[in-house]
Amino acid sequence: MNEDRLAHAVVIGGSMAGILTARVLSDRFDQVTVIERDRLPDGPDVRKGVPQARHVHSFWAGGMEVVERLLPGVESDLLTAGAVPMNLPTDIAWLTPANRWTQPLPATQRLVSATRALLEWTVRSHVEKVANISFRTEQEVTALRLGPTGDVSGLTLRGRHTGTTVDLSADLVVDASGRGSKLPEWLRALGFATPEESTVDSFLGYATRLFEIPAGFSARWKSVYIQNAPPTQPRGGIMFPIEGNRWVLTLIGGGGDYPPTDEQGFRDFAASLRSPLLADVLGVAQPVSPIWGYRRTANRWRHYEKLAMPGRLLVIGDSLCAFNPAYGQGMTVAAKEADVLAGILAGCRSQADLSRALRGAQRAIAARAKGPWMLATGSDLRYPTTVGASQTWMDRVVNKYLDRVLAAVSDDPIVSAAFLRVLNLIDEPQALFSPRLMPRVLRSRSRNRPAAVSNGFVVDKQLTTTMAE
Repeated sequence: MNEDRLAHAVVIGGSMAGILTARVLSDRFDQVTVIERDRLPDGPDVRKGVPQARHVHSFWAGGMEVVERLLPGVESDLLTAGAVPMNLPTDIAWLTPANRWTQPLPATQRLVSATRALLEWTVRSHVEKVANISFRTEQEVTALRLGPTGDVSGLTLRGRHTGTTVDLSADLVVDASGRGSKLPEWLRALGFATPEESTVDSFLGYATRLFEIPAGFSARWKSVYIQNAPPTQPRGGIMFPIEGNRWVLTLIGGGGDYPPTDEQGFRDFAASLRSPLLADVLGVAQPVSPIWGYRRTANRWRHYEKLAMPGRLLVIGDSLCAFNPAYGQGMTVAAKEADVLAGILAGCRSQADLSRALRGAQRAIAARAKGPWMLATGSDLRYPTTVGASQTWMDRVVNKYLDRVLAAVSDDPIVSAAFLRVLNLIDEPQALFSPRLMPRVLRSRSRNRPAAVSNGFVVDKQLTTTMAE
């Protein structure tokens, strides 16, 4: 090994966190290898290693900004492939827990709506064009290897179909293998402690189906979100437009009130929501897929930032902190963590540079997950059946204030813009408590009036759905 240069980095996991991390590392290392246990599809297809891929996904503006900076042209390619641009809040009919529909205020954020499969495949297609990044697929990592200094020096791979094992040397190993990461086992085998874990589980589940958007369909909205309002209203649903002239409609139930995956149960659950809007859509749209369920939604943080780990090892994405997917934070947080890593490694040109840069790196990466963790677990703690933590008096105070925020976003453009910056992971949640915003939020109660519905559609003409004759 030439100690004066950064020769080889290995990323475990070829999902969004892994491929964005590989792109960041490619600026500093001669060679980057991505290890993936699955066979990666040749197109935008769902793969076994992403079991939640069929459900609604959001790549928020804060994440897309990072992706476009690392891989210019991704958004353009998504749109060319049929992804749907959406302006927020203008293009969404959102029934907040305050029982208020959001108004079509001037847009302050933009996102591109697509299936998880198309998002991941498009980003990976760009990463595969980077000359010094390679992929080794259908390979499992079975162990980490340590060098004479006690730092990680590589790992052992086993072919999933051949059973053949091989050692692979590395100057840096990054675990981005997701919720199913085996890193605690590998650390234990080396004589290291395993990380403490924080888990908050609201027993939330999904049921999702794809629908063809009917010819002649017209509405002021492109997407619909009937938000869960625990503890009294644990049910909700969300529908986004995606490529192929389709809607992806996901029904959501918290506190163990899981949406069914049979035809009648799915429709009955939709009809039980606080608004019949999604149920009425089901009445006019043709299903083009089975109904898929998913219930593995616990928030889980493995606190590697508190652990004495071997050097030259980092953890990122869901391997570190996995959020309840209902809040759509995972891919965007992974992009932001990769961006943190880019800043940490900026200027690294040698092994000595790398050793200095990695001091405190795991803490810096983990810090990026704190705000999203607070939002996700704070919402999940509203369900009385949630396990792993309970609401403190501070949680209750914060949630009462956030109730006011959600009451104000429907028609206050300033509060709406501030909230959307937090939702899109541009600003930290603390931005909602600024001296400029708090007085507007605290005056919001007088505007908290229920939205009327009639004949399955919202009376507000801006939300009325029509079908051409």
